[in-house]
Amino acid sequence: MYGGTSTHARSILGTAVASLILLGVTPVSAADLGGNCCADLEERIAELEATTARKGNRKVSLTVSGFVNEAVLFWDDGHRSNAYVVTNETAQDRVRFLGSAQITKDWTAGYLLELGIRGAREDRVNQFGPNADNGVSVRHSAWYLSGKDYGKVWVGQTSDAADGITEINLANTNHFSFTNSWGNTFGDQGNGFYLYRNNGVLSTSNNRYGQFVAQGAQQAAPGEGHRFNVVKYETPTVAGFTASAAWGEDDIWNVALRFAGEHSGFKLAAGIAYTHSDDVSNSPAGHVTAVNRGAGDTDEVGLSGSILHIETGLYASGAYGRLHDAGLDNLYGQNVDDVTSFWTIQAGIERKFFPIGKTTLFGEYFNLDRGAGFSTSSSTGLISAVNISSLFAGASGAGYRVASSEIRGWGLGVNQNLNEVVDVYLDYKHVELDATALNGAHSTQEPIQFFTAGAQIKF
Repeated sequence: MYGGTSTHARSILGTAVASLILLGVTPVSAADLGGNCCADLEERIAELEATTARKGNRKVSLTVSGFVNEAVLFWDDGHRSNAYVVTNETAQDRVRFLGSAQITKDWTAGYLLELGIRGAREDRVNQFGPNADNGVSVRHSAWYLSGKDYGKVWVGQTSDAADGITEINLANTNHFSFTNSWGNTFGDQGNGFYLYRNNGVLSTSNNRYGQFVAQGAQQAAPGEGHRFNVVKYETPTVAGFTASAAWGEDDIWNVALRFAGEHSGFKLAAGIAYTHSDDVSNSPAGHVTAVNRGAGDTDEVGLSGSILHIETGLYASGAYGRLHDAGLDNLYGQNVDDVTSFWTIQAGIERKFFPIGKTTLFGEYFNLDRGAGFSTSSSTGLISAVNISSLFAGASGAGYRVASSEIRGWGLGVNQNLNEVVDVYLDYKHVELDATALNGAHSTQEPIQFFTAGAQIKF
């Protein structure tokens, strides 16, 4: 033999060790447990079962996932500057429970429960501090039935057919940039950063950046969908194409077509959707809408596309959306510009420069043109025309209702993925706003700058 003990020696040693265990260790262990060792063991098992998450139905699979996305937001509006810790609303913290069960060989059923969690809402902060509007909200609560050759039907609160249609992006940046990030940075739904009067004094009465985006949950992106109480159908994927249609609330419906595939060394993805809504606040009187897209019936088109060269990592993504609000003429009592539109583009490179994970470097541009606008009272649900008289010292009257506005912005960013678990990112945005009243009064805001540094951790 070479290096070690003989087989006979190992046999003797093993027998000795076994004897010590049987004669010494086993009696001591039994004494420690006491005379009723089995009852004590059963009690310990019961305690563990009571504190362990488990499925109630073993035939239904359960997958728990989610992520935490928190950041530090630095801002400078030309007069003031500060920094806050915020929940990045571009992709807010969430936990997801996804279940699935096989019914037959070709049919499955399942459910999706997803909760959104917020600390300080990024889209609600302003010059006076971070927002205390934190808590937990229901993002998805729906079931589905899926047939291999027939498609999938969803029922409940979940994404409509147009949700994500202006956010198609093959690069790993949607958790802090691209379409959804702009309104979530400077403000949405009448909230966000306050504007300055023409004399340089901060106007704290009415006007904020969030009044000049498209109203409703879709924020600064006309044509974008959202999560509503809907019935939705999705077709099987054929040659990379998937179609969908949804109806819900009182009432909103949309249809969409998406494509994803590869060709000649490129990854390709695109989508287009049409949405119609006649779910309007106070129509009939007392009705409060969950959609809140217009002062009257609205029609929207949204689309986006992305291309990525697989070998080099070079990519480009773009989006466009348009919304027509049939109720603005009646709200203003005259013919006004009743169209809101936006477009955005992002381009850059995504490659594995470091062994730990892919790095994404990019630049982007954003433009939102809004005609006449409306705002909705959070207390009464009543809608009214946006008035910018507070931006002009001593001004008042209906002539200062908004005729048109424009928000422009450009940005730079970097994301570093760490082992497909953590994404660390830096993002800079430069934003400008102009607004014109019916009487010709014009307000040009000084640029406001945002710098966001954060991380998303997946589980």
